Amino acid sequence: MKKTRASSAKPLWSCPRCRRQFAKAHQWHSCSVRSVDDHFRGKDKNLRSIFDALQRGVERSGALRVDAVQSSINLVSTHHFGGIAVRSDYLRVGFILARAIDHERIERTEHIGPRRVAHHVHLRSLGDVDEQLLSWLAEAQAMQARSK
Repeated sequence: MKKTRASSAKPLWSCPRCRRQFAKAHQWHSCSVRSVDDHFRGKDKNLRSIFDALQRGVERSGALRVDAVQSSINLVSTHHFGGIAVRSDYLRVGFILARAIDHERIERTEHIGPRRVAHHVHLRSLGDVDEQLLSWLAEAQAMQARSK
């Protein structure tokens, strides 16, 4: 698990049980930690290549911690801004923005508050990890950094 944070920022709280880090002390979470490798075990090897390309692309936007838990692989800078669920033949990438995106790549949206819209995109090939997707994830990452 990568851990990065600017030295001038408030220290992260570490759960004494699972050692995951959070911006808020005693933040509710599941301590069911897994490895990224666990999520890809028994799956198509191309899915791991897609994930690795996505991770490299997101790291270009700033600090990134990959936080794998039982149900998903979370993308975190200081705050959670995206998540990945590994399916049998695709990756489902979710992220939250302050606006709705009307685009054919968006598989599903959910309004989760007055200024929060969750978006879901399916990745089936390396070509799906493109500048458009990375810009949406960078926007989600920047939004979470501003909102806390």
